Amino acid sequence: MKSSRLGKLEAQLSAAETSLFDLLAQALPRVVHSGEMLFFNPTFLPDTIQPHWLPQESEELLSLASDSVSLREELGLPVVGTVGQLYLSACSESANHANGNRRGPRQLATWLLGELRSNISFEADGYAAAQLKR
Repeated sequence: MKSSRLGKLEAQLSAAETSLFDLLAQALPRVVHSGEMLFFNPTFLPDTIQPHWLPQESEELLSLASDSVSLREELGLPVVGTVGQLYLSACSESANHANGNRRGPRQLATWLLGELRSNISFEADGYAAAQLKR
């Protein structure tokens, strides 16, 4: 891969992961308390959930997470444990209605907050980092 293309993809990945991290840092503490359906989105949407019930961030989070995972795969970088993969994993678990033991939104948000706190692999702005420390 040409170095200019590589640099462009790396910049896109950094921007996507930073935006995803920032949005999650703002939304997850709220979900821990409210239990809103942040982990449902157009890709992970059971028949029992109406799209207009979803938080505004749902589609943007899905897009950012999918983009970051795709970019990592294209660059040959690890995906497991990244912010995008963790969010998509939470969405998959939330939408799996065949699993009677799946975690609800509050538990998934608490889990994801813990994972983000312990596995931050990129720099976040001060606001997002402060939100995660809560």
